[in-house]
Amino acid sequence: TDLSGLYQSRQAELTQAQAQYDSLVLENERLLQAKENAITNLLNREGNQELLAELNRVKMLAGLTAVQGPGIAVTLDDKPGFDVIQDTADALVHDSDVRHVLDLLKASGAAALSVNDQRLVNSSYVFCIGPTILCNMQRLTPPYVIRAIGDPEALQAAILQDPMLSLRQSPEIGLIVKTDLQPSIVCPAFAEADDLNKYIDRLVVPAA
Repeated sequence: TDLSGLYQSRQAELTQAQAQYDSLVLENERLLQAKENAITNLLNREGNQELLAELNRVKMLAGLTAVQGPGIAVTLDDKPGFDVIQDTADALVHDSDVRHVLDLLKASGAAALSVNDQRLVNSSYVFCIGPTILCNMQRLTPPYVIRAIGDPEALQAAILQDPMLSLRQSPEIGLIVKTDLQPSIVCPAFAEADDLNKYIDRLVVPAA
């Protein structure tokens, strides 16, 4: 009875914390948009349309703004009903699997990538922490949905023709790998687009 009550209490705390987190994410997005609007309005008032266009282009190339285009969604998930005794570790999604799919998509011309709505940029990383995967300081849990903008057919072919993924989907292993071609995919902006100083504080432009 005590354990049941403690579990329910912790579950309620988790639900409350999740709701607070979701609210803060929305508020952060609102503030970021307000900042972008202020910069745009200032540059327009000062007649710096060319500078604004270049700024928007650089931000898009760096992954600091949401982008949209045709592409593919790849879903990786653990074997349904995974049995720790009967099934092997290959029936679970690992960080190496996510990185492998990302590498396949990059090699096939993906112009933008995200994992569970976490945008991948130069400073991004993907590695395991216990039963979860850490990406951009966010703990992710399966299923892992990797979205890529690019030529849908080329991206799908890279996944379907990969020997390692084909082997892992065999009935003996049972890993779930699904592909979904989509005419329009949105990859969000890098989660820390408003706090980039820590990524460039050791960089210095060399003297000419």
